[in-house]
Amino acid sequence: MATSLKQSSTLVIDDFQSMRAMLSSFLKAMGVAKIDNAATAKEALALLAAKKYDIVVCDYNLGQGQNGQQILEEAKYKNYIGYSTIWVMVTAEKTMDMFMGAAETRPDDYLLKPITEALLEARLSKLIEKKRSLQPIEDAVSAKDYIRAISLCDELLKTQSTSTQELQRIKSDQLMMIGDFPAALAYFESIQLIRSMPWAKTGLGKVYFMTREYAKAKAIFQEILEENKMYLEAADWLSRTLDALGELEQAQSVLTRAMTISPNAALRQKNLADLAYRNGAFDLAHTSYEKAIKLGEHSVHKSPSAYSGLARVLTAKNDPTEALRVLDRSRGEFKNDPDAALQTAVIEGMAYQKLGQREKARAALDLAEGLMAGQPGNVSTTVAMDMAAALFKIGDKDKACELLESVVKNNHENAGVIGMVGAVFDKAGLTEEGGELIKKSTAEVVGINNQGVVLANEGRFEEGIDLMRKALQVLPNNDLMIANLCGMLIGLMSRDGKDDHLLLEAREHLDRVRLLNPNNKKYNTYMNMLSKLASLPA
Repeated sequence: MATSLKQSSTLVIDDFQSMRAMLSSFLKAMGVAKIDNAATAKEALALLAAKKYDIVVCDYNLGQGQNGQQILEEAKYKNYIGYSTIWVMVTAEKTMDMFMGAAETRPDDYLLKPITEALLEARLSKLIEKKRSLQPIEDAVSAKDYIRAISLCDELLKTQSTSTQELQRIKSDQLMMIGDFPAALAYFESIQLIRSMPWAKTGLGKVYFMTREYAKAKAIFQEILEENKMYLEAADWLSRTLDALGELEQAQSVLTRAMTISPNAALRQKNLADLAYRNGAFDLAHTSYEKAIKLGEHSVHKSPSAYSGLARVLTAKNDPTEALRVLDRSRGEFKNDPDAALQTAVIEGMAYQKLGQREKARAALDLAEGLMAGQPGNVSTTVAMDMAAALFKIGDKDKACELLESVVKNNHENAGVIGMVGAVFDKAGLTEEGGELIKKSTAEVVGINNQGVVLANEGRFEEGIDLMRKALQVLPNNDLMIANLCGMLIGLMSRDGKDDHLLLEAREHLDRVRLLNPNNKKYNTYMNMLSKLASLPA
């Protein structure tokens, strides 16, 4: 991180040349020598991907395409910027939508036009003081050395007062990342004793959620929203908690209220649509998917699942012709995307089935089957269950059961998924047979895992690792099995010493676990253990 404004590498983003020139002249007058300019979001993101900037001054409204908030969201999502980067949003807007969007993406500051050189310099000078010391922490996090990142936070918290809250947030994030939930809980409570702050209180709720104490998490998130209904991070977590508790209608209501407060959140809108569909609230799901598609047009969260979700709802509402039109749009929007092609083919099969066009339905599902075979391990449970439901309807019971068996084996501990598999069997009139398949498939996976645990407990890590690696060739989406393999790799290294190849394999497995199930109870524990192993001398 640069130690002064003059040494800072700076990017100015504005669609008006005159505004870019004015901001650049302000920066030059401050002594800043390294200044790049971008007129569009595409230019800005290309520069952010290629180069590390100390300061970004970005206009909120950039005309057609992404706005400044969406650029910041994508830059954070893709790790183009870190803790040490200063992001200042410049805007002429004073609307509540803009304010809430800025609050959710959290730029370091935002300035209302017209701005002056003196104002910009004062804000940047203040932010430089706060940010200059965060580069070592950012480097440690990038290297996944979370223990060191926590230690650096502690050192700075003893000596600094200008960025106390930011350091506290960073430290708490790392404690959550490594799964030290008792330490995280104690830390959040210590902060709350000094001063009650929504982010720290939300942290308490997250700890309870991650440790599956859902009733406690629910109470905390509800209390936060009673105190401050605008703190929407708590709303998102409350909705997730209610979902985990099986209270789907309440989860839907929470997100519905949140969307009235901050209507431009594409990912939240998509989550609301998904919940509404699961609740059978097809009209709400319909409008929510349409809004999610519109909001996602220029967002990093643009997703083919919003299109397939809308088409699924339209099919359920007996409008398969419109569903097919939506799927044609998806095909055009996500060319050369195998996941999008798969989702489109599956829902297309359902729509043609609804229209009574069995040959076209069969052809669409044959295409989907081929696409599934081409991306083993990357098929979502939602798509797999949709496919199974469509196969049942065209009379292909054996393939449908085989698909659902795979879903059960890959998600045998996920009560929500198992319940949805049961519902697919119920709709096919196979409740009893489905129950037996679920029971048998679950027992088979539990048996393999138990065998692996026995081998690990006996110190026969190599045999256990071999067993799990072979099992994962058949069940690549079972997050528990992947986590158990990671635990055995850690056990082997704890006994025989650090091995860089095994460390890399374990980290890759943990990344897969996080992708499949962010709430896996072993993820954070093993991340903590890996961090400690990585810090040991070779």
